[in-house]
Amino acid sequence: MEQLKIVVIGGVAAGPKAAARAKRCHPNAQVTIIEKGEWLSYGGCGLPYFLGATVKELKDLMATSWEAVRTPEFFKKAKDIDVLMGWEAVKIDRDNKRVEIKNVNTGETQELPYDKLVLATGAEPNTPPIEGVDAAGVFHLKNPRHTLDMKEYLLNNDITNAIVIGGGLIGIETSEAIANWGIDVTIIEMQDQVLPFLLDKELASAFAAYLEQEDLNIITGTKVQKIIKNQKGQVKGVETDKGIIEGEMVLISAGVRPNIALAEQAGLNVEKGIIVNEFLQTSDPDIYAGGDCVVCEHKVSEQKVYVPLGSTANKHGRIIGTNVTGGNEQFPGVLGTSIVKVFDWNAGRTGLSEAEAKQLGYDVVTAFVPGPDKAHFFPGKKLILTKLIADRETGKILGAQLIGPGDIARRLDIMVTAITFGATAHQVANLDLAYAPPFSPAMDNIINAANVIKNIIDGKAKNMGYKEFKSKLDDDNVIYIDLRTEEERKAKSLPAKNILHIPYEELRARSTEIPRDKEIIVFCILSTRAFEAQLILNHLGFKNVKFVDAGIQFWPL
Repeated sequence: MEQLKIVVIGGVAAGPKAAARAKRCHPNAQVTIIEKGEWLSYGGCGLPYFLGATVKELKDLMATSWEAVRTPEFFKKAKDIDVLMGWEAVKIDRDNKRVEIKNVNTGETQELPYDKLVLATGAEPNTPPIEGVDAAGVFHLKNPRHTLDMKEYLLNNDITNAIVIGGGLIGIETSEAIANWGIDVTIIEMQDQVLPFLLDKELASAFAAYLEQEDLNIITGTKVQKIIKNQKGQVKGVETDKGIIEGEMVLISAGVRPNIALAEQAGLNVEKGIIVNEFLQTSDPDIYAGGDCVVCEHKVSEQKVYVPLGSTANKHGRIIGTNVTGGNEQFPGVLGTSIVKVFDWNAGRTGLSEAEAKQLGYDVVTAFVPGPDKAHFFPGKKLILTKLIADRETGKILGAQLIGPGDIARRLDIMVTAITFGATAHQVANLDLAYAPPFSPAMDNIINAANVIKNIIDGKAKNMGYKEFKSKLDDDNVIYIDLRTEEERKAKSLPAKNILHIPYEELRARSTEIPRDKEIIVFCILSTRAFEAQLILNHLGFKNVKFVDAGIQFWPL
């Protein structure tokens, strides 16, 4: 029987994973990886941390758990996989099942036959049409060479101000890395919020306020039109549609675009990325594709989405490795789950955003619930803010977003599981989660958020969002009731026109002080007391009463 020939194009994440899995499933297969770059099988998501010195050595991003560096020699000796570094795939001959490759240094070409072909061609940084992007001191951050070049520039030049174009995940992470060098950083985002593909606007506003406390300069709703050079051709600032900002280094972090040129040349179906079926086959059944070059199906919307993530690329690679050797494993789709840590805060999201859910026709209900990540009496507790997005008719959870200094990863993963299996707010509220004071409150933040969703659907909770709450601060027809203690009020004031201070415990006794001809908005730090205050006032005959989502702890005022 002729030896099975598997050729893998791309040697970063999905490609090596597919190759290694294929070899495990079919030890006699001839597996070859083609990689045009200088590095193999590296953790690209760790590059900002190498720049900021959290990760000390570049080789750590290419090492196994037992600290063996993944070189071509390692792949050959440990896995019997051939790796051709510095070779680029330039053409696919589907009729004859051959790939033409070219040596990027010498120009030499050759052809490789294949029985099964894997496209793991990844993505490239998106460069907006900005004049002056060729200036010295302008960088992207997508591969180790970019990071090494940035480090060298930082070491050899007097950089006091850096500009990051793009306030997405990589832009935010790299801003922290640059700030670790003692450099002032300005983030310029064209959309009206940071992390536009991760967080809804309310949570993004709270996260941006925190970043500004950490001395990052945040400018949103602004477009960079030109990079300004000095006489030596080096960056000295940028010109935006709102003025000039000075800086000696620029990072362009405007997202990525999938590398689909090779697939297009071969006549494969593409749209936003390479189109694959549930088995990760392209329109040619002998060609598979995975990682940042493909589009996936969203588990909730059932629409094709482009969500390039290292976690997805590795799962793709494993399934492809199984299937190219005769397996029949399906990839179930994605939820767009992402998480980021910047300084001491975390942010994460899974499922649909509120806007996406509304666009799909859901009658959306949302809950914003803050709380500690450990029991409130336990040392070291930190706050998190959870937003749940649900369908009013069924109570089904559609999405979740979390921010704050506390442990959000555990809660985010709970919601990934819940959304994956179509759980309702009632089911989430009654999950048998692990509890002990060092790990969570007895009623975890996620459970509380699900109960709030239930209360809103049932008509018990009359909540008001941050945007509406802020818009009424100067309204003569609104009175705000501050339920906090005198000591709590010293930490944060509310710039409202009409405020009545009635501590929560005194509300029943002092309800006669509250006018009945005005809209009443009750608030406290985390809304725990505010919801109960709304119920108390409703019971006492007050009709027009609402509480502020999440209290005032997280919201910039």
